[in-house]
Amino acid sequence: MASTQDEARARYQSGDRGPLWVRADIQTQGRGRRERNWVSHTGNLTATMLLPNTTDPSQSALHGFAASLAIADTLAAYAPKRPITLKWPNDVLIGGAKISGLLIEREAKSLLFGIGLNLVSHPDDTPYPTTHLLAEVDAEALTDHGPRPTDVEGFLALLSKNVMQRIETLRRVGFEPIRLDWLARAHHVGKIVTVNGLTGTFTDLAPDGALCLTLADGTTTRVHAGDVAFG
Repeated sequence: MASTQDEARARYQSGDRGPLWVRADIQTQGRGRRERNWVSHTGNLTATMLLPNTTDPSQSALHGFAASLAIADTLAAYAPKRPITLKWPNDVLIGGAKISGLLIEREAKSLLFGIGLNLVSHPDDTPYPTTHLLAEVDAEALTDHGPRPTDVEGFLALLSKNVMQRIETLRRVGFEPIRLDWLARAHHVGKIVTVNGLTGTFTDLAPDGALCLTLADGTTTRVHAGDVAFG
């Protein structure tokens, strides 16, 4: 398949509003945020969820925080002893290495959640550290009857349940519980980061999902889009 995101959009254009998942063993034209390529390998998770959506367009980005939390929830079931953190706005890390990316795109009546997650392998030619789930799971866990990283369908089933729970919370209660849970897993919160040429301390996540950055002169600014660099 060229792209699960494109296939899900085609389903939408044919009248399907979801919820549904489109999954591919391999995709040849996957993409992430800002049109970056997302490399897909056999055994990893490459999928898009099409979900009905009638919320205000400004709420679309908040769904990304809910979905990235759901990815972290799912990974914690497989690797409960490993540090699973979230890089603003919606990357998921294990031990500081990226394991998953998320791309959200909006149609008039639905949202498309494109998820790429390294289950059994990861690319080595990236400008940042990467990892895969199989490498993060304790050897003992592979010998019992717990969830197995090599079971893509099983992983997707648990992920789907967690995504729907997190999004239900967002839509029923609002962003605040999602914001607090996201901050509890935030990578480098309270530390120096650079984003969009600005360097400062990552202090908070705003109610609209913006990254709050306190600069050297003591002023605070909000960043609504960009790439975060650490250190």
